Amino acid sequence: MPTALLDSQFATLQPLEPDEAGVAVEVSGSPEEITAQAVAALTDLSGATS
Repeated sequence: MPTALLDSQFATLQPLEPDEAGVAVEVSGSPEEITAQAVAALTDLSGATS
């Protein structure tokens, strides 16, 4: 993917509004670590139990 496409995607991102649910996940780990962090954060957000 050309970096220009990624730059344009980042440029269009908008921060979440206070009434919008969301999570931030650090992406510096392995794909498995990133996935585990995302699943845990979304589980916490939804209030679901595993």
